[in-house]
Amino acid sequence: MYISIKNRLIFLLIAFTLLPFILLRIIAYPRVQADLQDVLIRNLDGIGHKQAELVTNWMRERTKDVRVLACNPLVVRCAKITKDDADYVDILQYLEVAKFEYGYRGILVSNEKGQVTIATIEEGGIQDISGMDYFQQAMEGNTFVSGIVPSQTPLLNEAGEMELDMPTMFVSAPLKDRDGAVIGVISLRIDVDTLNDLMLSLRLGKTGETYLVNRDGYMITESRLSAHLKDTGRVKKRSSLELKLINQETGELTDGVRQCVAGNNGFDARGYKDYRGHTVLGVWRWLKEFNWGIIAEIDRDEGYGAAYNLNRIVSSVLLALALPIVLIAYLIGRKTSSPILQLTEVTKKMALGDLTQRVDIQRKDEIGVLANSFNAMAKSLDAKAKEIAASEKRYRELVNSIREGVYQSEPEVDGVFTWVNQAGAEILGYKSPAEVIGTRVKDIYVNPDERRKVVDKLNRDGVLKNFTSFCKRKNGEQFYMERTSNLVFDEKGSPVRIDGIFRDITERKRSEEKIQESEWHHRQLLNSLKEGIYQCEPTEDGVFTWINQAGAEILGYKSPAEVVGARVRDIYVNPDERKRIIDKLQKEGALKNFASLCRRKNGEQFYMERTSCLVTDEKNKTLRIEGIFRDITERKMLEEELQETEGRHQQMLNLLEEGVFQSEPGEDGVFTWINQAGAEMLGYGSIEDVIGTRARDVYVNPGDRKELMKSLEKEGMRRNLISYCKKKDGERFISKMTCTLLRDINGKAVRVEGIFRTRTEK
Repeated sequence: MYISIKNRLIFLLIAFTLLPFILLRIIAYPRVQADLQDVLIRNLDGIGHKQAELVTNWMRERTKDVRVLACNPLVVRCAKITKDDADYVDILQYLEVAKFEYGYRGILVSNEKGQVTIATIEEGGIQDISGMDYFQQAMEGNTFVSGIVPSQTPLLNEAGEMELDMPTMFVSAPLKDRDGAVIGVISLRIDVDTLNDLMLSLRLGKTGETYLVNRDGYMITESRLSAHLKDTGRVKKRSSLELKLINQETGELTDGVRQCVAGNNGFDARGYKDYRGHTVLGVWRWLKEFNWGIIAEIDRDEGYGAAYNLNRIVSSVLLALALPIVLIAYLIGRKTSSPILQLTEVTKKMALGDLTQRVDIQRKDEIGVLANSFNAMAKSLDAKAKEIAASEKRYRELVNSIREGVYQSEPEVDGVFTWVNQAGAEILGYKSPAEVIGTRVKDIYVNPDERRKVVDKLNRDGVLKNFTSFCKRKNGEQFYMERTSNLVFDEKGSPVRIDGIFRDITERKRSEEKIQESEWHHRQLLNSLKEGIYQCEPTEDGVFTWINQAGAEILGYKSPAEVVGARVRDIYVNPDERKRIIDKLQKEGALKNFASLCRRKNGEQFYMERTSCLVTDEKNKTLRIEGIFRDITERKMLEEELQETEGRHQQMLNLLEEGVFQSEPGEDGVFTWINQAGAEMLGYGSIEDVIGTRARDVYVNPGDRKELMKSLEKEGMRRNLISYCKKKDGERFISKMTCTLLRDINGKAVRVEGIFRTRTEK
């Protein structure tokens, strides 16, 4: 039977090198790993059991404390005490001392209706606890321990500040009279920080931790990683009652928490994802008495670190033992197949890039033919390799100079990276491309199923452009990746690889999200205004590009969507007015409070008051017109009616023979209006000649004006006041005047109004 040299060498290497490794892996290592797993789980279970005992004993001490206080006659008397009782202050002092000595945050006592009769200082804001479960349970005669819940009154937090919704809990007991009837309830507010310290007192290794969970899967004690969780935004203030223990990949409770809150006791020695996304080993116990669960966990890498180290040590030892055996096999192979070894050495050197190598084998068998063929092939490869190397150098330099990641991968769903440039490696969190090559492309996706969707679409369309994925780096940091990929086929139409380019767009994505959120808030704000807000093109026709809800309704539409695209010019009764507005905006840049006669969608005409501005870019190129407008039809009608009414009143006053006037309320008192008769009495030809002159100058004795104002300030009105006055030309006359001082709603003097007639000096 013929056995080739190749097969003989393979057989010897397998027989003398791989057999010990196989035996060790099959027999020894699994047994050591199982023993280590058993020890680790026993240690974790011991910690969980110890913590369960500590928590149970600690809570039983709290119930014991409240029972002791409930049996104190002095405390029982508090159920009906009032602040008017002589010993109220002494009992309050006793409760403060009891709170300090027992280590509680507060004590309060209520009557059978839930009305708080006495409480320590911190609980002074609570008046009625009738709706609380700890009050209702105690009224039924039970000693009750509440769950950890957010406080309904401000409590002192770890920063020394008063804070609402702090984690807190109560233990309560009934207060009974001598006949055994429940007449009230005593409630103690437990310091949850003590429970936190109790849970943080024991842990296994560097990554181990124990914590309490409630029925809803929320952590109710502080995590040892609270500072990190706040820095990463997982919690705002603390872990307790904020951190829901969910697997970030599935969005459901972690396996350990799910089993625990279901009321089961158990462990997981294979590992599961915790709330951080780390694979951990865990033990859990459910405390039915308090409706709490205790979880004890440790990172799997640390827990099984000893087994991993043992595997490396044993492998190194066996490798050292295998070297002599391999050397023997090598010597035998060299002796029997030196031509093949020579060919192999030359091949290795050529594989390293030295294509000048040649083999010198003079034989007339298959090996001799192979050597001659090899030399001919090497010569051809050397020439082509130099040409390819020069081209590849230029290509690699170009690819590595760009900031985007460039990659090649296998075309399957589980396909690995086969090449990536330096920028791509750094984007993925690696130091060099060599670290990336061989890793699965699927593993960079936060949602691994997205890889399947990408491959399916590439198989269907051949290319994907500018698509965005939520990915993660080597260290688990998540980021947004924008990628363009295409599927490369061979000459038979079979996919051979995926080529693509990608970039990190996290900052851009965050900026877009912030802009979208800001724009949404601005849109909401603008839609809440009663005035119309709009944007339109800066042309004469100028279609609407955006408008708020109020603007759409003013123009007679139901929604902004109906207005967008409509021509602005069409809303004017006179369309030429749009051109005049555009011309003025281009000259001045803005128009304020200008009115136009416009029409709604149904043709109804109305007056619109508008303020608009022209928006330009940094190159002063016109982009759009923005503005605000309102319907002033009613105001316009009132103004016209008021002007008409005021004109009639002035015509009537001008028909009087007496002088009628209005002036400012000061000592000088400038005339602000006067009728025609009054102007003529003062020696003026028209009303306009009087307006703006000082009322003080009319008096022969200017002090008369000062006395008049003092009198009006006190009495508000003067009747039939006789004064010695003079006309514009100095002619004197006697004036008989009746006037009044008018004030605004704040009592401030705004003007003097009056009527006067003249009498000759004679």
